Amino acid sequence: MSDKVPMLPDKHLDSAKIIIKENRSKTQCKTCYDRGFIGTNQDNMIVPCNKCVEVEAVMIRWRKYVREDEELTALYGDYFEEDEDEQGSE
Repeated sequence: MSDKVPMLPDKHLDSAKIIIKENRSKTQCKTCYDRGFIGTNQDNMIVPCNKCVEVEAVMIRWRKYVREDEELTALYGDYFEEDEDEQGSE
């Protein structure tokens, strides 16, 4: 896919951090310094720590969050539709 992923608006970063915090499996981690995330990527999206966070659970909850927000659905709805089609065919 050669499409450029839109930048995540800053106002959604706090919600993403909350979702990550709710899905941490360990409370202490030297990889992410107990934050649950490594940082943000070039698209302003938070990168969860794969050592102490249930990344699949975070993605499921994030998809739900995107579907519930009209602005994010307009930005990212197409990206998640493809993932749902693949999951439905398994």
